[in-house]
Amino acid sequence: MLRILFNEPRRKDSGLLLETGNAVKSYIRLLEANERSGSTSAMMRHHRLAIWSKGFLDALDELEQSKYCCERYAEHISKAFLEEMNPAELEDYHRFVYFYKNAFIRLFSILDKLGAFMNDLFEMKTESVKARFSYFTVLRRMHEHRIHGSLELQLYNLKMDYKAVLDRLRNQRNMEIHYMNAEMLDDLMQKEPVPGERIHIENVKSNVADLQQGFDMVCRTLTVAFSYMTASHAKG
Repeated sequence: MLRILFNEPRRKDSGLLLETGNAVKSYIRLLEANERSGSTSAMMRHHRLAIWSKGFLDALDELEQSKYCCERYAEHISKAFLEEMNPAELEDYHRFVYFYKNAFIRLFSILDKLGAFMNDLFEMKTESVKARFSYFTVLRRMHEHRIHGSLELQLYNLKMDYKAVLDRLRNQRNMEIHYMNAEMLDDLMQKEPVPGERIHIENVKSNVADLQQGFDMVCRTLTVAFSYMTASHAKG
C-alpha cells in the first residue's frame, strides 16, 4: 500500500515475511476446517481464534510497510546536523522519524498481541498476576510454570539472540509512549543541545539496522509460535 509513495508496485512477499505469513495462514486454515465440526462451543472458539490470527497478518503487513518507508526515506539523509540539511532533506528526515517510530511501536505491539494470544490459547491466566502484561511477561510465566516447554525454549532463545537490539528499541518505545525517568532524561539531554549549539541527529543507519533485526525477530517468533500451535492443534 505505502509503496505508492515512491511510485513503486505492491510488495511481493518473500523470505522471512513469506515464511511467517504461511505459518500463520496454515494455522488459520486448520482452525477454519475445525469450525465445521465438533461442539458448538468448540466451533465458536475455533472461529474466534481464526479471526484473532488473521489480525497478525494485518499487523505484520503494517509493520513491514512502516519499516520499508523508514528505509527509503533514510536513503536521502546524509547530514549529521539538522542545520546542515536543505529543506528537502529535512522533510525526508522528519518522514524517516515518523515511520521509524511507527515501526518500533508496531513491532512491540505484535509481540504483545502474541503474548495475549498464547495466554488465551494456553489458558495461562497471566492477567491474574499482572493486569496489563507484555509478551515477555507471558514468556516468563511459561518458563516458571513449565507451560509448553519446547515452545517456550525456542521463544526464549530468540529473545536472547536479539536481546541487545530489543533493549535499544524498547527504550525508544518507552520514551515515545510510556514514561520519562531519570535515565531517559539523561539520554535525551545528551542528544538535545544547549542553547546555541547545533542539533546532532541520531545515527540513522544504526536505527535502520536495529529495526531490520527487530523485524526479523518478530517474523521468526511468529513463525515458531504458529508452526508449534498448528502442529499441536493437528495432534488434537
